[in-house]
Amino acid sequence: MIDITKHHLASFCNKISRRIIYKLLLIIILPNMIFLFMIQHLMNQHLKQQTLEMDNMLHVLNHAVSREISSLFNNMRALSSEVIVNPDVQRILTGKYPRLMTGYPYDIWYKEQLSDDRYLDNRTMEEILSHYRILWDVFSIAVISCSNDIYLSTSPIYDYHISPSDLKNSHVLQSVQFSDSSDFSWSVNDALTQDHNVITLARQIHSIDNPQEIAGYIVINLSLEKVKNSFYTYSYYETMIFGLIDENGQRWMIYDGHEISGGNTPPFDDIRDGLFSSFWQGQPWHLYLSINESGNHIIAGIDESYMIQRFNDFRKTLFLSYTFFLLAAIFISIYGTKSITDRLHQLEKAIRSFGDKNWKTRISLRGNDEIQMIGNTFNEMAHHIEDLVENVKEEQHQKRLFELKVLDYQINPHFLYNTLDSINWLALENDQQEVSQMVNGLARLFRIILSKGSEFFALREEFEMVGIYLDIQKIRFGERFEYSLFLDPAISQYPIGKLLLQPLVENAIVHGTKGLRTKGHICIRGTRQNGQVVLEVKDNGVGMPADVIGNLTDYLKQDIWHHSVPAELGYGVKNVDSRLKLAYGIHSSLTISSTQKEPSGTSIQIHIDESALQKIQQTAGRS
Repeated sequence: MIDITKHHLASFCNKISRRIIYKLLLIIILPNMIFLFMIQHLMNQHLKQQTLEMDNMLHVLNHAVSREISSLFNNMRALSSEVIVNPDVQRILTGKYPRLMTGYPYDIWYKEQLSDDRYLDNRTMEEILSHYRILWDVFSIAVISCSNDIYLSTSPIYDYHISPSDLKNSHVLQSVQFSDSSDFSWSVNDALTQDHNVITLARQIHSIDNPQEIAGYIVINLSLEKVKNSFYTYSYYETMIFGLIDENGQRWMIYDGHEISGGNTPPFDDIRDGLFSSFWQGQPWHLYLSINESGNHIIAGIDESYMIQRFNDFRKTLFLSYTFFLLAAIFISIYGTKSITDRLHQLEKAIRSFGDKNWKTRISLRGNDEIQMIGNTFNEMAHHIEDLVENVKEEQHQKRLFELKVLDYQINPHFLYNTLDSINWLALENDQQEVSQMVNGLARLFRIILSKGSEFFALREEFEMVGIYLDIQKIRFGERFEYSLFLDPAISQYPIGKLLLQPLVENAIVHGTKGLRTKGHICIRGTRQNGQVVLEVKDNGVGMPADVIGNLTDYLKQDIWHHSVPAELGYGVKNVDSRLKLAYGIHSSLTISSTQKEPSGTSIQIHIDESALQKIQQTAGRS
C-alpha cells in the first residue's frame, strides 16, 4: 500500500514538473496567498499612517482657524475701542467730556454747563452707533450705562430690541460686570442674542479720565455667517467640527458643517490642550484643542466613526478587488496557458531540429503576441544562420586569397632594405661611420616594424626596437644622455602594440634631457606588479609645470582620439593613451608624474592587466 502511494505521489510530482500550466498556477497562487496574510498587517500600518495624517491635518487646521477667529475678534475689539474713546459716548456715560480731549471744539462745551437732554443724548448715541454699525457691517451695536440706560443701533429690517429683563437674564453681561478683564465675553445662546443667528460680544467701557471707573458696557452682535465662513473655509470633510470655547470652559459654539450651535455648559467631558478624544452629541470625536491670544480655546475635530468607516471601506474595497483579481488571474491562466504551452512545444521542437543542423527548419505559429514574434524571430535567425554557413565557406576562400596577397606585399619592403643597404655601403666607402651606423640602425628598425604584418609584437621586440632608436639618437646627440633598459623575462613574450613606447622615449629626449646642462639619463623598465604589467619611461630632465600636467591629464580623460589636441599638450602621449584604450579598454591606464624641483624629471607609466595581455596572446596563438 505504501509503495503504491509513493508511486502515485512520484507520478503526480513528475506531471507537475512537466506541465507548465501547473507551474504558472503555483507562481500566481502562492505569492497571492502570502500577500493575503500580509495585507492585514499592512492595513494596520495604513490605519496608523492615516491617523497620523489626520492628527497633522487637525493641528494645521486648528491653527488656521485660530488665526481667522483671532482676526475676527481683533476687528470687533478695534470697533469697540473706537466707540469707547468717542468723546460723546464718554460724555453721555460719565456726564462730562474727557479732560484728555479738551481743546477745540470740546473745550467750548467743557467750560459750559452740559445740558441733560435725554432726547439729544439718544439722538447723538444713535448717530454714533449707526455710523460704526454700517461701517463695520455688524448686526447691532448697543451701549449700556451703569444705570441700565440702553442705546441701541440695529437695522430696521430686524425685529431686535433689548429690554431690562434681557439685561437681567444675560449671562454675557453678568460675566462682564463681575470680570477683572476688560476683554470680550461672548455667547451664541444668550438673552441678548434672542434666537437670532448672531454671536453676542460684550466688554466694559472705562472712563478715560479715571480708567478704574466702569462707565458702561458695549454689546456687539455679529452675524454668525462671518464666523461660519471662517470655519467653512477649512472644513475638508463633512464630518468635521470647529468650535470656540471660552477660557472657563463654559460658553461654547461649534460649527458642524451646516450650522453653529452653542451653550453655556461644558460641551465635552474632558478638555485639554493638544490631541484627545471625547463625545459630543452622542458621537465620538477625535479633537485638537489650542488656546489663542485671547485665552479662548479653539477646537478642531473629526468624527472617529467616519475615520474608522473610511478605513473599513478602503480595506473592504482592497480585499474585494484583490480577490477578484486573484480569481480572474487563475481563470485566465487556466484558459490561456494551454494555448501558450502548445505553441511553446512547437517552438521547442523546431529549435531542437535546428540544433541538429537541419538548417532548412522553419516554424509557423498562429496568433499576434510575443510567442508569434519569437517564432518569426526564429525563422529570421534560421535564415541568417543558413546564409552565414554559406558565407563562411566563401569567406574562407577569400581569406586564403588575401593571405596570398599579404605574402606578395611583404616582398615589397625588400626594395627599401636594399636601398638602405646601398646607402650604408656608400657611407662606408666614404668613411662616414656615424651615417653608416644610423642607416644600419634604421634598416633594423624597419625590419622589426614591417615584419609579420601584425599590429602586435612581443615586448621583447618592442624593447629591442627602443634600444635601436636610442642608439640612433645617441649618434645625433653624442654623450648628452645615456639610457638603460630592463625587461622582466617573465613578461617578455606578452604582445604589445607596435611603437607604443617610442613616442614616450622621444618626448624624454626632446622635452626632457635636451634642455639639461648636465648629462641626461633615460630609464625604460618593464615589470610585473600586482597582476599588472607596468611599463615605465623615466628621465631626469627639466620636468613640466603643474598646470601643463593638469591640462594634459584633462585631455587624456576626453574621447579616445581626436585631431584637435594641441601638440604642446602631448600629441604623442595622447596617441599612446588612445591606442591603449582601443586595445585594452578599462584594463589599461596611463599616468604622468613630473616635477621641476631638484631632483627634477618626468615619469610616465603604462599599466595593463596581465589577464588582458594573456587573452590577446592566446588569440594570436590560435590565429
